[in-house]
Amino acid sequence: MKKSLLIITLLVAVACLPATAQQLVKKRTSRSLVKKRAFGLPLKAVDATPQTLSNVVLGAYYPASASGVDGKENYYLVLADKADVTYSITEGTITATDAHVALLDLYAPEGNGISLPTGTFTADGDLQYDADLSCLLTYDDKGKDDGGVDINGGVTVSKTPAASENENDTYTVSFTADGVTYVYEGELSLTNMAGGSSSVYPQITTDMKGLQFTGGLAFYHGNLMESNTGNMIIDLYNGSHNENGGLTDKGVDLCINLYNRLFGDASKATLVPGTYTVARNFKQFTFFPGMEVDYMGITMIMGTYVKRRKAMTGSDDMDYDYCYIADGTVVIEEGDVEGTFNITVDLTTDRGHKVTGSGKNIAFPVTDLSQKGEKDVDSNLENDVDLNFDRVDKSRIYSLGVQNGVQVFSVDLGSPSGKDDPEKMGDQDLLRMEFQAPEGSGYLPEGTYRLMEESHLWTNLYGPYQLTRGYFDDLGGRTGTVYQHFMKCEYPGEHWWVVDSFATVYSGTVGVSRTDNDHYRFAIDLYDGHGFKISGVYDKVMEYHYDPASITAIKGVADDRQRQPMRIYTLDGQLLRSVDATNTTAVSALPAGIYVVKSGNTTTKIVKK
Repeated sequence: MKKSLLIITLLVAVACLPATAQQLVKKRTSRSLVKKRAFGLPLKAVDATPQTLSNVVLGAYYPASASGVDGKENYYLVLADKADVTYSITEGTITATDAHVALLDLYAPEGNGISLPTGTFTADGDLQYDADLSCLLTYDDKGKDDGGVDINGGVTVSKTPAASENENDTYTVSFTADGVTYVYEGELSLTNMAGGSSSVYPQITTDMKGLQFTGGLAFYHGNLMESNTGNMIIDLYNGSHNENGGLTDKGVDLCINLYNRLFGDASKATLVPGTYTVARNFKQFTFFPGMEVDYMGITMIMGTYVKRRKAMTGSDDMDYDYCYIADGTVVIEEGDVEGTFNITVDLTTDRGHKVTGSGKNIAFPVTDLSQKGEKDVDSNLENDVDLNFDRVDKSRIYSLGVQNGVQVFSVDLGSPSGKDDPEKMGDQDLLRMEFQAPEGSGYLPEGTYRLMEESHLWTNLYGPYQLTRGYFDDLGGRTGTVYQHFMKCEYPGEHWWVVDSFATVYSGTVGVSRTDNDHYRFAIDLYDGHGFKISGVYDKVMEYHYDPASITAIKGVADDRQRQPMRIYTLDGQLLRSVDATNTTAVSALPAGIYVVKSGNTTTKIVKK
């Protein structure tokens, strides 16, 4: 399936996926269907030569909540001596010719789990078989069964543990019917019929352990659903495949839908080492579970799943089967060869089967399928930023007066001008935040502040407990809510600092709390326009660059004209400065030109020479 279509499906379906009905095995519950030939007849002598049942047609498990018997878990087996015997789950019918088929309906006390318990199942013990629904059927060359015969004396189950973690346990299941002993020996995987949903596509109903992956592909989809994480779908193969990800021979494709970091330059996108666990929240180091969803009348597979090609007829219905991953871990490590990766998977399907395997030194050619946005993003970040304020002694706060009915403060965490010890400025972060508070606030109020949805330059949607987006001031410098990193440059006898990385903040929140008026704590969770995260915690003293009492005193002043803000605009309407009448502002830094000054309802054009 096309990777792009899978992702479109993910975008459409994740939030509105309907619940699907559980698919249950329809048992042959009527005596008119199970006409046991030996009912009421004397038993034959037991045949000393056991008859082999070599094929598991069906292995179904029901937990106690779905078994129909209080406190009991149900194990339903269909075993046959021919490989071409089939069982219809929805109809409860068997198709077979010249074959013996055993139906075994077994029960065990709650708590045994999906693995078949060992011991002897009797008609009335703790381990119990349902005598009405357990029998041996014999089919003739025309596919007609003989009505079935009783099982006598119980069903015995034993288990030989696997020799290694990449192998499966083997079972021996034996019983006697019509004087003949029947034995099945081999692996026995059960499907959790209460755990898996109904499926359009054929399902893999066994464990898949010890897969050895030899090749891989990766498809980078970027920032899906504005999650601010990078989505990458990787395909692991144990057989041949083409450049589009299709299997070209019998084998397995494990498709893993991973979420991790964004790449500012998508051409540099690559796998990120770490341990990934299943989740639906698109967070870093997670992978999305597998499922079927209906998209415009087409059933699509999304998330993490196994696609197995088991035949080469050219038919999707006959060649492929699937299983959908519901839990587990994916571990990615750097390979021994540069540009390669080692991957280990330990997964569980939605029907309770295990999928395990590994691949060593696999190269993953990455195809960029990310959508290229048209928005203008002022950022050169290439990764998330974990803010480092170790060298910063204190924060600084400035009053920007009243703007559009809110009190505006600018807070610097870090210093762009050497106000701290100049020797501490090298390799240092600066986060400047512009807070909007209720008018008349002398101090920055505690609370959670959220970035404005639009730039303040083009909207008047100011409001308390908002952060102003980053913007350029009249001198071309970044201000508002912005991030910068300073790198120290040294020459003999002198040194200075330059900005080597920067970002205008577009979204996110900052939590503000304080122990007293001189000590603030900032919990920072911000994002640039690409979706890179800027985060950290700052908990130090605050230095004031205004008099808080002068702002507090404004409240209740009778002369409202004193509170009217004065604003300076360019002729095209861009706001450059805004202060209330209790403050002054220097205009010497403004370049020569014509400006519009508004104070209350008065508008005056001025010329600065």
